[in-house]
Amino acid sequence: MRRRVLVVGGGLAGLLAARRHQRAGHQVLLIEASAQVGGAIAATEVAGVATNAGAEAFSIGSGAVDALVAELGLEEQIVSPRADLGSRIVSEAGTHRAPGGSLLGIPGRPLSREVREVIGAAGALRASLERFLPAGYGAREGASVEAVVRRRLGRRVAERLVAPVVGGVHSADPRTLEFAAASPQLAAGLTSHGSLTAAVRALRGRSTASAGTRVHSLTPTLAQLPAALREEILATGGMLRTGVTAAGISRAPEDPEHGGAWAVRTTRDEHLRADHLVLATPPDTTRSLLEGSAPEIAATIPRAPSAPVRLVVLVLDSPALDAFPSGTGALVAPGTAGVRAKALTHASAKWPHVQHAAREALPEAGSPHVVRLSYGRPGEELPDREGITALALADASRILGVEVGPGQLLAAEVIDWDRAMRQALPGHRESLATLTDRLAQQPDLELVGSWRAGTGIEAIVRAENAAAGAAGGSP
Repeated sequence: MRRRVLVVGGGLAGLLAARRHQRAGHQVLLIEASAQVGGAIAATEVAGVATNAGAEAFSIGSGAVDALVAELGLEEQIVSPRADLGSRIVSEAGTHRAPGGSLLGIPGRPLSREVREVIGAAGALRASLERFLPAGYGAREGASVEAVVRRRLGRRVAERLVAPVVGGVHSADPRTLEFAAASPQLAAGLTSHGSLTAAVRALRGRSTASAGTRVHSLTPTLAQLPAALREEILATGGMLRTGVTAAGISRAPEDPEHGGAWAVRTTRDEHLRADHLVLATPPDTTRSLLEGSAPEIAATIPRAPSAPVRLVVLVLDSPALDAFPSGTGALVAPGTAGVRAKALTHASAKWPHVQHAAREALPEAGSPHVVRLSYGRPGEELPDREGITALALADASRILGVEVGPGQLLAAEVIDWDRAMRQALPGHRESLATLTDRLAQQPDLELVGSWRAGTGIEAIVRAENAAAGAAGGSP
């Protein structure tokens, strides 16, 4: 039976859900509050160079995103990072190459030279003893990343290897991020292998590559992905409206004329009816929208606060950066003296197509480079927008080991993400399990998004594939 499906939220999860229902032959309307779809997958242009304003890459671990990209006809636009550069870890121990063969910063081989350089011989020896601990040691239900890693592998692994990844990649605090939610694979691997380091080796195999190189992107930017999804939805008869915000949801009585079990009121005072409702909104928004119409479901949505992030894109003309002194970029351990940034990506070093685009857009520059820094760990106050470019130049100089200043600056842009990164607090997975059980009793309601699927594009695509499989469709 052809149903009217309303999708609220045009981020990646919402677009994928709309596409699934459209392909199943239903009548789909997607509404998005902002002016464009894609959520945190967005692009901007700085000094004429197209660059990512949010997410810049996707994991190739499962191949799920590569398969989606191929389905959308974007296969020829897939690009890989330079594999020979690696990334760096900046901590109180200095700047060192990030150890390869790790997950969530946890090393598979704690006694390797790269690990010893970051955490010292004593820290590496302490971590190597983890394999002798009972599998359940430090890994109680709902335990945080900090609690599990510190107890099993020691303080230096937690502070110098794991905290930079959790803060820079997940925009989370390892003291409050639930371990099982941060990496379900590692949580399961600890149970099956009895050791975190053994679990990392099993999951990474013989690979010694940095986790940052096991990714792909699209040219010119990753924003091609949501753009292609949008075009497919529209081309197959779906409807998509931006600038429309859901203000309230109610259960609607069956109406032969208007149909639909759900009624969504928008801030434009419209009332949209649907047989099937998909909420692809942040957890706090989802909870608020459902409190009146589905209170039992709303009550089980986990608290997952956001961590605001401020990005600074610098376009520089600096011959000293031609040697890519910090590889593809760096993650910074919290508390590192003299650096406020939590991460730096040397985009023109990491991605050859960005370097080419910079040279094409800036032929007068001898050595154009694109560098992006991010600020904002949970609990930290964001640097002031007015002085952040100067701060970013100083931080870039410290991280890259090369002096870059106003004289090398061609252009800069500051980008804010207020609600993109969600924190999976202890108890998150348990709450999600309860929520899943209750949603099974409400088949005309779907809740999707990274707060359910996990961090990253791959997690969202894999969750969508699972939903398609459960509905009898192809992933």
